[in-house]
Amino acid sequence: MSWQKSLQAAVKALRKEEQSLVKQLDQLRKKMGDLTGLSKGRKGASAGRKSGRGNRLSAEGRKAISLAAKRRWAKYRGKKSK
Repeated sequence: MSWQKSLQAAVKALRKEEQSLVKQLDQLRKKMGDLTGLSKGRKGASAGRKSGRGNRLSAEGRKAISLAAKRRWAKYRGKKSK
């Protein structure tokens, strides 16, 4: 029966070591993800690139840009015809 206890102790020690290694591996993966810009679940995405609608203009912003461009063109055409 002593060999069973020593076997159980060895299995317990191996499981503890496994948990430690899994924790270290998770930390390493997190650090690698931080360095490459990849997060868990976004494998293959380009580094530093956002997905979704993050950089879109509002309707007011598009209108303001459009009006400014029209004013610039009108000014340019006004000088050209003189």
